[in-house]
Amino acid sequence: MEKGYLVCVDDEPSVLETLREQLQESFGDTHEIEIANSAEEGLQLIEEIRGSGAIVEVVVTDQVMPGMKGDEFLEEVHRRLPDSIKILLTGQAGLDNAIHAVNYGGLNRYVEKPWNKENLRRDVAELIARFKENIDNQRMLNNLEKRVHELEADLDRLRGADE
Repeated sequence: MEKGYLVCVDDEPSVLETLREQLQESFGDTHEIEIANSAEEGLQLIEEIRGSGAIVEVVVTDQVMPGMKGDEFLEEVHRRLPDSIKILLTGQAGLDNAIHAVNYGGLNRYVEKPWNKENLRRDVAELIARFKENIDNQRMLNNLEKRVHELEADLDRLRGADE
């Protein structure tokens, strides 16, 4: 089974490294953990991952960064990856930023700094499980739609044979 990707974006190297270490410890067996120092770098990284045919399951980003802010980054990520899990991690975002991320960025979780390691692990695990359920449900729906079309074609052939 191919590993999914967790992408973490923060302009503070110490925060980014702590986040990577904690996620690697909990999800390293099943996921590749990638980091970026800015939203722009994060978008480039996501495109590289997508270009390789891999799936970005989770994106974790800080809100307050130079250049593109976290909620704006999540909005762009949502345009490209509407099904991926998005987590906004911040110590400074105001309510307006959180509302923007929910309304336009498909935000799944808002986590305040400093975060509790176990709560973050639990939240990410639950969100990954939900992501996988959604993918499985979409696959089953696609299979059912294909089967319905096949049965409709069979029915049309049978009706034509009766005439």
